[in-house]
Amino acid sequence: MLKTAVTIVLALACAHAALAQTTDKNPLAQVKALKCRFAIYASGAWSKTTQEASAQVRQPEQLSLEIDDIDTDSGSGRVTGTSGPADVTALLTLSSLHFMERSVTGTLNITTVFSGEPDAKIFRAVHARHDYLPMSLPGYKSEPSVSQHYGTCESIPK
Repeated sequence: MLKTAVTIVLALACAHAALAQTTDKNPLAQVKALKCRFAIYASGAWSKTTQEASAQVRQPEQLSLEIDDIDTDSGSGRVTGTSGPADVTALLTLSSLHFMERSVTGTLNITTVFSGEPDAKIFRAVHARHDYLPMSLPGYKSEPSVSQHYGTCESIPK
């Protein structure tokens, strides 16, 4: 009984401390532009017969993105990658900065940059891609394309 009471008090204290925190202390709050490089990635696929999922870790692909016009107050930014510039939604949290890019064709890309030390200029990051455009041609049927890329983003002055 005492152990349960102590656990509840500690949980409430931690929850209160988390609620009292703000995103102002996140070093990414002041970042206006990032240059990101992802050197390793994992891709997923489903078996056409069993629908079982599988994944492979891959290294040869180098993915680079630049994110600028970052405005965490309005929740916006712009990413430039392999398919030109696109507007993104930006979300600053206590410990990260998320960017969400979506298209009417169903593509969803999410980039998360994790905060570091207060004076950090390089941050760990992950970029996830989700894409599926149903298409069937003689001898070909499209499949969902999913991947998650791992790397770093560097704050660049703007």
